[in-house]
Amino acid sequence: MPLLSLLRSLDLAGLRVLVTAGGTREPIDAVRYVGNRSSGRMGLAVAEQAAALGAEVTVVAANVTVARPTGGGRIRYVDVETAAELKDACEREFGRCDVLVMAAAVADFRPADPHSGKIKKEGRDGLALALEPTADVLSGLSERRRPGQTLVGFAAEHGPEAVANARRKLERKRLDAVVVNDVSQAGIGFDSAENEVTIVTGSGDRHVPRATKAEVAREILAVVDELRSGSGAPSVR
Repeated sequence: MPLLSLLRSLDLAGLRVLVTAGGTREPIDAVRYVGNRSSGRMGLAVAEQAAALGAEVTVVAANVTVARPTGGGRIRYVDVETAAELKDACEREFGRCDVLVMAAAVADFRPADPHSGKIKKEGRDGLALALEPTADVLSGLSERRRPGQTLVGFAAEHGPEAVANARRKLERKRLDAVVVNDVSQAGIGFDSAENEVTIVTGSGDRHVPRATKAEVAREILAVVDELRSGSGAPSVR
């Protein structure tokens, strides 16, 4: 069955879309870091599709490891490495955007006391790391949103409570939509060409079956369009 957004025209001309993509890296020392498996494919797919639909797009790119689309000159990149750098970049760009799509995997914790040089293995039986929480970037941006902005979060969950957890995130962070994928399923999500998600909004859940990330991105933007038009992104299962 074709995806729903392919059955109707989407036009994002005039919208300014801010997308985060990739995964942050939090330094342990000068050469090692705590990171995650996100390649940036999903965020870049959203950026490329938004640009193709006429939007002006800014991507805050955290250690993206795949080819970057140019979007015919409609995509601008801001490179960051750590959660703190991503937070600073998003805060600089957020006031100018109409839509935020927070697809990056931002570290929840970072080493509390990173070493300025390289930690040597010699003479050590092990290495203990003390971790401290990073700032909740999306919650902070939600608190300063202006009327007319649309905020979309992402949630990588594991197991049968994935959608319920995403709905709690939607309410807790005061978002318009949360895109959740169950990373317990093989072949989707991190560093894969395909994804399968459920888009959670205040009016229901929309399941997007396994498809390319470009197709999933278009579904996400279809929901954004519906939210902004006031139709509320109705539930489609």
